[in-house]
Amino acid sequence: MSLHSAMWRVHVSEIDDMTLIMKSIEWIAGENASIKIDKGKSIHGAIQNTIIANVNNKKNAYESFIRLGKHTLSQIMKENISKRIDGNKNFHIRLDISSLVSEEISINENRGDLIAKGIFKIECYPGNTPENIISDLIKKNIDEGNI
Repeated sequence: MSLHSAMWRVHVSEIDDMTLIMKSIEWIAGENASIKIDKGKSIHGAIQNTIIANVNNKKNAYESFIRLGKHTLSQIMKENISKRIDGNKNFHIRLDISSLVSEEISINENRGDLIAKGIFKIECYPGNTPENIISDLIKKNIDEGNI
């Protein structure tokens, strides 16, 4: 059991360094991610771009998940993993952009901050739970030293 896919999304204003943020999204999503930029406006009318990276391959989604790193995945294991999983078997995480541009990972749940939102579709079949899949995936990689 693993992950079906992943998606990373960041809302970028005109004053943010879009090139730097784009590079960080390319890094966390992986080189095989399909990246697009949607141009639009925020709810207040300011120009805003949305960077969306789709990872539609199990292997690449898994690699993106592992890029979260040992510290972050260990932190997730200490939390209630259930709060990060929705009814559609998606695992959600929000990362601080200022750390991500340095290829460092820091979880940030503050809605007012600039964040990269990651969504991982969990491969889960009857007889198992999404929480067990994510826990096993994290434990396996920490124990084997893959991260």
